[in-house]
Formats: sequence, C-alpha cells, structure tokens
Amino acid sequence: MLEHFLAGLSATFSLANFAALFFGSIVGIVVGILPGLGPMVGMVVLLPVSFNFSPDVALSLLLGVFCGGYFGGAIPAVLLRTPGVPSSLITSFDGYPLTQKGEAQTALSASLLGSFGGGIISVIILIFLAPVLARVAASFGPPEYFMVAVFGVVLVVMAFRQRLSKALILLGLGFWFSCVGIDGPTLSPRFCFGTLSMQNGLHIVPICLGLFGIGQTLILVEREIMKTKHINLSRSSLDFSKLWRLMKYWRTLARSGIIGTFVGLLPGTGSILASFLSYDAAKKLSREKERFGKGTPEGCIASEAGNNAVPAGTMIPLLTLGIPGDALCAVLLGVFTINGIYPGPLLLVKEPVLINTLYCSMLMINIVSFVMLALWLKPFAMVIRIPGKLLSISIMAISMVGIYAVNARFFDVGVALVMGVLGYILLRLEWPVVTLVMGVVLGAIVENRLRQTLSLSDGNISILFERPICIVLVVLTVLTVVIPLLLDWRRVKMKQKQESNIIIQE
Repeated sequence: MLEHFLAGLSATFSLANFAALFFGSIVGIVVGILPGLGPMVGMVVLLPVSFNFSPDVALSLLLGVFCGGYFGGAIPAVLLRTPGVPSSLITSFDGYPLTQKGEAQTALSASLLGSFGGGIISVIILIFLAPVLARVAASFGPPEYFMVAVFGVVLVVMAFRQRLSKALILLGLGFWFSCVGIDGPTLSPRFCFGTLSMQNGLHIVPICLGLFGIGQTLILVEREIMKTKHINLSRSSLDFSKLWRLMKYWRTLARSGIIGTFVGLLPGTGSILASFLSYDAAKKLSREKERFGKGTPEGCIASEAGNNAVPAGTMIPLLTLGIPGDALCAVLLGVFTINGIYPGPLLLVKEPVLINTLYCSMLMINIVSFVMLALWLKPFAMVIRIPGKLLSISIMAISMVGIYAVNARFFDVGVALVMGVLGYILLRLEWPVVTLVMGVVLGAIVENRLRQTLSLSDGNISILFERPICIVLVVLTVLTVVIPLLLDWRRVKMKQKQESNIIIQE
C-alpha cells in the first residue's frame, strides 16, 4: 500500500504530470472566473489534446480544470456579484456585501480558504472511502450494476424535477444517441440511416464539445460577459494576515467539506446543491445567524468549501462503480475508456499506481490553485477584461481543430457543430443540457447491464427482487422519487395555507 502511494507521489511530481496539472489549474481558474464558461467548457476544449498523453497526465490535466474552475468562480461572485460558476451564486450572498463594505480582501480570503479546505477534506475522504466502497462493489454482479445505473438515472431526473418534462425529453434523447451505431452483441446497425460514418456511433467527445464548448460560446457571442469590468482590488495578491483570523471558522469549514463530498457522491445532484446545503447548515448552526446575507466571511467559507468538495466526491462512484456523478465526470470516463481502462471495483486493484497518482494530483491541484490565486489574485481577476467575442471565436476555433485531431474525421466535426447548435438552442431556452450528456453516458451502461442481467435470468427481470443489494437499491430508487415529491407537495400545501390565512386576515 505504502509502495503504491510512493509510486503515485513520484508520478505526480514527474515533469509531464506536474506541468499538466499546473496548466490545467490555470485554465480552470480562468474559465471559472469568466461567467458563462466554467470548467466544463475548459475540459471539453482540452479533451482532444489529452488523448495524446498517458492516462495519468491526461487525467491530471482535466482534473486541474475541474477543480480550478471552482476556485476561480468565487472571484467575480465576490467582487461583482456575478458568479463565475453557478454554485458560486451562494458565495455572492455574503461576499458581495463584504465588498460593498470595503472588505473585499476578507471575502476573497474566506472564499479561497473555503475552496482550499473543502478540496483537501474531500480528497482525504476519497482516499479512505473509495477502497471501502470498492470492496462492497466487488460483490456486485450485472443486476447490481444495472440498479446502480438506474439509481443514477433517477437521481439525475429528480435533480431537475422542477423541469421534469424537459429533463425526461433530454434524457431520452441522450439514450437514443447512445444507441446509434453497430450493436456489439448482435452486430446489427441501429439508427445509422444508411450512413457508413454513423456505424461507429456518436462519441461522447464531439457531443460534449458541441453542447458545452460551442453552444456556450455561441451564447457569449451575443452577450457581454460582464455588465461592468471595474475591479476594485487595491492589492495584486491576497492579504495573508486575514487567513489566520478566519481559521476560527474551522468547524464550518470541516462540516461544509464533508457535506459537499457526500452530495457529490450522489449522481446528478451537482455543486449548487452542495453549496446551498453547506451554507444552510452553517447558518443554522452559527452563533451569528443574523449576519448571514448581510456580509459574513463564514457564509463565503461554507459555500466555497461545499462546492469545492464536489469534484473529489464525484470521483468516488466513478472510480468504484464506473458510474459518472455528473457531466464533468462523464468526460473523465471518456479518458479512461479511450486508454482501455474501465473504472469499477477492480480498478483499485489493477491500477493502484494510477489511482494513487490521481489522489496525489488532486491534492496538488488544490494547493497549486490556492497558491496561484493567493499570489496573483489581481492579474487573474483582470481576465474579465477579455472581449467576449474574441474569446468565443478563439474557443470555437480551438474546439474544431481539437475534435478533428482526435480521429482525423470530418464527421466528428459535423457532429460537434450540430450539437453546438442544439446546445445553443437548449441553453437559450434554459433546458437542463446536463441530462442529455448523462443520458448518453448512462444509456450505454443501463443497456449493457440490463442485457447481462436478462441473460443470467433467462429473461426474467424478477431477479432484481431476489438479490439483497438489488432490493436495497430498488428501495432507494423508489424513495428518491417519492420523498422529494412529498416534500414538494407539503411545501405547496403550506404556501397555500399561508396565502389563505393572509386573505382571511385582510
């Protein structure tokens, strides 16, 4: 065990790996700072490039973007009340009021401390929890994996239950895209429409790159990134003296990091929920409840620790079960499969050095991102001055070159362009695009595991109710649907009751 950890640590500090995580962190911070982009755009743009590297270097590059994006998202949220990533909206509740009071350095120090602490805590939990879950998952068969995949699908849908019809439509569309091409077991073409190029299927890379890379940049072409580009920062670096004063909120930091990790562990829940739950818990347990929403560093710490704990949390189901926790992990799954590595319970046994390299790389990414922002805070914040149209055109050009370079096929470029137009339309209409990507990834997993399950039972689906783990997963899946709907119904009833009381009083 120690031997594998030392080998992973050595691989992390190799020139190629460290350069990749360093560059990935820079890209992540930049796309995190720029509202409307976020880590997903950075990851899909660099994804074609990553295929030229070894698995550990490629994953370090993309994980740098993944984690760095959440670090950067807090800066415009604090300074301009415009979150760089959606989950940093919660940070702006207290960060921006602090800036208005002339305490921008306090708010930024709290945000970066929360980001760093949440990231480190979540990686430590990942290191200890992943082997435990892998041992449990080692007893899984096709029926258990099928139910885990179904559970993931249900969680994705219920995460967008306020837009349920739209989520179901896009999930179904994703399932359909996952069926395109030659079916492996039967060798029959499906939805190829007589086109030879479609027999290879629709790869996750051009789909993600189109939906997020091109679709999001088309949005930026017609919109200004910021309403104001005035940055009120007196120092170019962070005021380190404020960090020590903020350590009195260590309980909030630890609690929020744990909450964020376990929220990230559930497929489809996302960093917004992690940030909100961490903030809400901090508010309820704080001795200064009345300061929340008016400007307290504790709120910034809670929010940022919660959302920065999500990346390591989403890695747990990916590494142990092969189930991506969100669209960003779906991109990472593509890196694994391209290199012939299939995540699951045996991954920790077959690839111990790679796993330990990932652990050490994630720890280093959090350290590197924190140090870079602490030393060069103002230069990074000035990224907002980049003209939106120039940025958009550059991203689209890089995306097109990158996607062609993967397989040297113009068909993939065409798929990315079509998906880009579709992504632009869906984003403009505010449809949950993430469900489409999760449908593409989970669709193939659900189909393959269902086929294996039915083969084991001679076509009898009742096998799911004969295996203890499957029964537990079925119950969890049902509860995942029923409990949120009951809570929503109760909330509506209470609102109606309050409104009727107001009418009676009037």
